[in-house]
Amino acid sequence: MTQTPGFGDVIRTGSQLTLAQLAKREFGRSEIKISGDPTRYHTGDIINQPYTSGDISAIEAMGLAWSGSVNGEVPSG
Repeated sequence: MTQTPGFGDVIRTGSQLTLAQLAKREFGRSEIKISGDPTRYHTGDIINQPYTSGDISAIEAMGLAWSGSVNGEVPSG
């Protein structure tokens, strides 16, 4: 049975832990999990970060800010 991922858990990864890493339980103290097993973030990981209605991601906010600055809009604040 797979567990429901928590906030910040890895949903999908391209990184595979080596047998040595698994044997040493190198990631055993991590609060981050993938399929219930402790892990660490790696490049290309897809992370569970649910947003409430109306929220936007940090990358979307940065894109909107960049787009506004390119078009001469001044940040409001």
